[in-house]
Amino acid sequence: MRIIIVGGGIVGYSLADQLLKDNHNIILIELNGEICQQLSEKLDLQIINGSGTSLAVLKQAGIEHTDMILAVTPDNEDNIVACSLAAQFKVTNCIARLRGSDFAGEENLASLKLMGITNVIHPERALVQRVLQFVDTPRALDSANFENGRILMRGYRIKENMELANKSPKEIREEIEADIILFSAIIRNGQGMIPDGNTVIKPGDILYSLFPRESLGTFLKLVGQEEEEHKIIMTGSSYSSLELAVALDKTKHKVTYVDPDMAHAEKAAAQLNNVEVLHGDCTQNELLKELNVDAASFFLAVSDEADYNMLSSLLAKAEGAREVIATTTETLHDRLFKSIGIDHVINPRLTTAREILETISKGHIAAKVKLSNVDIEAVRFNVDPNSSIMGQKVKDIAVKLKKGSIIGIIVREDKIILPEGETSIESGDHVIVITHKSNLPYLTKLFNPRGFFNRS
Repeated sequence: MRIIIVGGGIVGYSLADQLLKDNHNIILIELNGEICQQLSEKLDLQIINGSGTSLAVLKQAGIEHTDMILAVTPDNEDNIVACSLAAQFKVTNCIARLRGSDFAGEENLASLKLMGITNVIHPERALVQRVLQFVDTPRALDSANFENGRILMRGYRIKENMELANKSPKEIREEIEADIILFSAIIRNGQGMIPDGNTVIKPGDILYSLFPRESLGTFLKLVGQEEEEHKIIMTGSSYSSLELAVALDKTKHKVTYVDPDMAHAEKAAAQLNNVEVLHGDCTQNELLKELNVDAASFFLAVSDEADYNMLSSLLAKAEGAREVIATTTETLHDRLFKSIGIDHVINPRLTTAREILETISKGHIAAKVKLSNVDIEAVRFNVDPNSSIMGQKVKDIAVKLKKGSIIGIIVREDKIILPEGETSIESGDHVIVITHKSNLPYLTKLFNPRGFFNRS
């Protein structure tokens, strides 16, 4: 595909980096000359120093021959204008990153579609969904969702007292019977491996499992957790924090929302029914003690101030919070923050980029999730009517797959299938494959339609 990206910040850079690896023809437009220079040193692609709202710049980028535009600058209006101009040149996929509440709701979405925008990515909603992934599965080391949250992938470190420990996937499947759970990858002593039915899962392993949301209860029991009511303390005075509070308001969890801004706290209190709203500063030890943070399952820091998020999270952890999650737009300090006790550091901009990749993967672009720091990835392919594997049985496709690749789960309309050898692949199926990274080019050729090519 020929794709124009407008905006060269963290979101634009992340998108370009990933899409280039998938062999798409990428042109990036960025207004800041210094950022253009930095990007040119990191990425092998055409970079145009200019505004995506300029017709001349878009023509210079070849808008007349483009399949998709991704407008991801920090400015909502610029993103809307860039997509609207692209639509006038018959660009069929115009995706805009739009922040804040002004563009939320079905009525606003309909108006945006009239302006040529085919998809809207709301960064705040993407961030909320990312946080909720960890709330849904306590103690998970890593998480990813596919198919709008219908398929879950979670990574857990195996402990001796877990039901999974010292058993093979074959033995576990016999115990859980009808539930669909695929034990898709194991990291052992820093090395990644794709287990077969007889591989023994050992204490100390990091096990990645793939399963539908309906199997969540069974999965949690296997990893020593339960679907239970959690005490959650969250803090922040941003639109994202309010969106998170609204989402948690619909759950069974006991939630306390501490807002450092009085006016914002009053606004939040007016919108929430089951969440307790307080005005306060979570960098104050006394407040955390009053809140009994030592009894909290989760402490969530989601303000727009990275320093506040980090300090309040560290204090909450020191006071005994079981699991802490902090958001930050800084990309350089993730490992440092984790090494000093923060369980999960979530970057809203990287989360937005992942959400965009998931959205555009409904075409021929595969949705991919890299597992930890090993060379194994979970990749979702969409089966085209003209794909070379359409109509074939899984056992026959398995012969074609290179070593280190397995077909994990098939999503067929409303059905979720854990495939067997006799299962056939049908047009429109979404197939999640677990594979070593080196096999991706071959798999892409296998799943893409015959004659599929990238426009240049």
